[in-house]
Amino acid sequence: MPKIEWELISIDTLAHFGMYFILAFTLVLGGITKNLNLSGLRLYVAVILVGTAYGTSIELIQGFYIYQRYFDTLDILSNAFGTIFGVLSVRLTGIKLVQIR
Repeated sequence: MPKIEWELISIDTLAHFGMYFILAFTLVLGGITKNLNLSGLRLYVAVILVGTAYGTSIELIQGFYIYQRYFDTLDILSNAFGTIFGVLSVRLTGIKLVQIR
């Protein structure tokens, strides 16, 4: 029987987590706040949905349309957790969001 190796935390997993952590952190601090004028819980939910949808769509494109690339559900989970922790880190650090009226 072939040996199946499964590694929960790898360099690839940490890279996905880190990239989506930074994406969510910067979206909360600047991009979405200024353009959509969202605040509070709406902003956090929007960033989590956008980050998760973006990561999932990239994985689907890799799996179906790009030669020698593959779909990986662990990458989607890493992207989602990175996005969630990026949003939570802004919330927990107490950084004030700027509202444009």
